[in-house]
Amino acid sequence: MKKLLQTASLFIAITVLSQGKEYIKFKGSIPNYGKETYKTLTVIDQREDKKIGILPFGNQKEEKEVVFLTSPGNDLGNWYKKGNDEGGSADLVLILKRLKLSVGETIGKNTSGSIDFSAQTFSKEGDQYRFLYKKDTVVTFNNKEIAELLVKNVPNVFFDLFMRTYRKRPVGNAVSINELSDYESFVRNNYAIYKSDQLKDGIYLDHVSFFNQTPEPGNYLLERNEKGEVTKALKEENGKKNKIPAYKMFAYVENGKAYKKGLSGFLDLNRNEKGFYVVSNRGYLFPAASNNTLGMFGLIGGVADAIQQGAEQKKMKKGDKFEIYIDLLTGEYDFPSEL
Repeated sequence: MKKLLQTASLFIAITVLSQGKEYIKFKGSIPNYGKETYKTLTVIDQREDKKIGILPFGNQKEEKEVVFLTSPGNDLGNWYKKGNDEGGSADLVLILKRLKLSVGETIGKNTSGSIDFSAQTFSKEGDQYRFLYKKDTVVTFNNKEIAELLVKNVPNVFFDLFMRTYRKRPVGNAVSINELSDYESFVRNNYAIYKSDQLKDGIYLDHVSFFNQTPEPGNYLLERNEKGEVTKALKEENGKKNKIPAYKMFAYVENGKAYKKGLSGFLDLNRNEKGFYVVSNRGYLFPAASNNTLGMFGLIGGVADAIQQGAEQKKMKKGDKFEIYIDLLTGEYDFPSEL
């Protein structure tokens, strides 16, 4: 028995040592045309499991381990330098929380696969950090050569993170590096909204003001249309009128009840132990995709496109509704990964 275990251990060791590597390659550049510029990019790898995945490649389905060429810090840092020669006073910091590639079942010629990714970005000045953006997603694919496709799309996931980060300004209070280990818990513990069961009536223009419970100053009155839907908020002060249209609102609170702006009007913003959420679906929150090819045929094509888009919107709205939470760091809808 002992000899059998030794043989098995030796076989596993040889298999691991002989296993090939598949490298993630960051090609091109990621120039910053956004609101803020940064001197350098620093990556802090907080992944609990540093293994990205072992996937089957090629016609022979050879098992290879997907790895960075050197390390997340070096690879992403060099990628950033290619398109960002000049920087500002702050540094850009990326906290890598999770990066996993996996292959699922095969149906016909195609195999399913996914990239499970989580990262946060911060602006750093001195020893102080301020939040910029968070990307927490599972991207799914179906393809005959699924392993190759997954690896090729890892840079695209990072690219999207950088492009969204560039458009953001630092928000929230500056924190030390110690708070970055679990920044989300730190923010939750410091937001005023989680310290009270009561919500302040008023108009909120973004998620930060909502979670901090700092509505727009002044006595705003809500105006509604004939259907009872809120169209704007109006206040009159010192003989001057100030108007906030509905589309500019993140949410409003009336008689202690919160309502979140969606594509088709305001939705009840509910609360439980997990956070704040709406019961809805994508059809009520996002516009249906437009078929741009129809627009190429002039007015008639544009009308046809509008009709098709409207039909798709109605179809999306008929889908099942479910709890969709509001991400407390970004204010965006946090959809379950399987939806």
